[in-house]
Amino acid sequence: MTPDPEKAIIAALEHYLPDLVQGGQSRVFPVAPNNWDKLDFLVVRATQGGASTLPHLWATCFFEIEAFASTRGDASLLARRASVAMSQAARDNFRYETETEAGYLFRFREVNAPSLIYDGLSSKHGDRDMFQGTYQISLRPLR
Repeated sequence: MTPDPEKAIIAALEHYLPDLVQGGQSRVFPVAPNNWDKLDFLVVRATQGGASTLPHLWATCFFEIEAFASTRGDASLLARRASVAMSQAARDNFRYETETEAGYLFRFREVNAPSLIYDGLSSKHGDRDMFQGTYQISLRPLR
């Protein structure tokens, strides 16, 4: 069975951006954390499966990466680093494995490059900036 795309993407980001894991605590989340206004972090929102010409062999999903930071420049940099990390994960066929599921990533495509969604001037949260990019990636179960 193909692994959960969101979990595999989060694991890949943690692997390729080790500075986002400090003291065993990841700053890559499926939803924004409660203390979101005090951290620079990523949120991954992925579809659970998706289109594929051979769905019994692999799944292709769309996902978004939202990068939150205290400055526009830091949010932009974090978003671009995440995009590069996912591209590298696909080229490396990043292997994701847990006790219940296993697979690897391949065929990455940037759909919409990271862009500013809100900043301190256009948001009710003046202390946060957020960049968001949309991507597509494929996952194949281990055999």
